[in-house]
Amino acid sequence: MQPQTALPLKDIKPIVDVPDLSAWFFAAIVAAILLAIAAVLFWLRQRRKRRFDARRAEALRRLEALDFSDTKKAVYDFSLLGHFVTTPKNDAAFKALLRELEPYKFKKEVPPLDARLKTNMQRFIKEAKRG
Repeated sequence: MQPQTALPLKDIKPIVDVPDLSAWFFAAIVAAILLAIAAVLFWLRQRRKRRFDARRAEALRRLEALDFSDTKKAVYDFSLLGHFVTTPKNDAAFKALLRELEPYKFKKEVPPLDARLKTNMQRFIKEAKRG
């Protein structure tokens, strides 16, 4: 057998450029990831705010129920719980009140709470309740 003569190959259609969409796919994936991160951060921020509001409400409830007859316990509880209800507006007043309450701490026996300090503490609690 004799080999047949090879005919030159002829393309049926010309070469077509294929569009490269990989940059768009990459941009879409990055946008989706950023959107997911933003959603998670928003959710965490809202959760933190709800937890803070719950702690603040509990601190206010406990501050309103302070028993001023037990001076030492009232001063310690006020010092601890007051930090949860301070705002930039009443922070200076709270710190000044804490300085005045120092003599009632760190002693085995303390005198009864001064009427002026008791009034100031109650005023601070009322102001904190208003917001």
